[in-house]
Amino acid sequence: MSPTSASVLLVHGAWHGSWCWERLVPLLRARGVPVATLDLPSVHADASARSTPERPLSDDAAAVRAAAASLGGAVVLCGHSYGGMVISLAAAGQAVLQGGGRFARLVYLCAFMPQAGESLLAIGGNKPAPWIELREDGSALPDLTRAAEVFYGDCDEPTQRWAVSRIRPQRAVAYAEVVPEPGWQQIPSTYLICSRDAAIPPALQREVFAPRAGTVRELTASHSPFLSQPQALAELLAEAARTP
Repeated sequence: MSPTSASVLLVHGAWHGSWCWERLVPLLRARGVPVATLDLPSVHADASARSTPERPLSDDAAAVRAAAASLGGAVVLCGHSYGGMVISLAAAGQAVLQGGGRFARLVYLCAFMPQAGESLLAIGGNKPAPWIELREDGSALPDLTRAAEVFYGDCDEPTQRWAVSRIRPQRAVAYAEVVPEPGWQQIPSTYLICSRDAAIPPALQREVFAPRAGTVRELTASHSPFLSQPQALAELLAEAARTP
């Protein structure tokens, strides 16, 4: 019988997919934590597709709500990087899920944690990071020659090469969509700072986002501890799953 009372749904960041959690998932299950992942449609659908209105962040949030509802019971959402925007929107007004489940906690893993009415682009000063390429088809992609340094700085070289090869374009308009009422304003939250992060400055994490969370933890890790420090991250997420 599982010692935890909540399932953990892992929500990846920009340009990534469920593949990025491959090292973490078995470690959580070994700790008795029910865990699930998903691929966000803003990355894994056609990045150049058009819809009216075009709201890929909302599409991602809807996919998260559907995945969480399928788990049943209490669910902890863990959002990495851009995934913090997704879980903030997914959990807005959604403390109770279809079928009687509920969001028990939001975990922000070196993630964007927006205020009401903020977009990711607004948080970044209304301009993308210099290592992000905006493409003619409406998608965005990081500079792949810098991705190992930016995302996987404390990973070994084979892991860096493998991870960079899995990066995919994402619909850039997702970064301009606002979160009207972020779920962390109603639901308990944890912020996991990564102090060696080269993608989201640790000072931004520590001074702006972390004070919004009820609980704060810190890893001496780069932007992707699920690859470089999966054991340490598994311990922190297991703690979050046990915490009401």
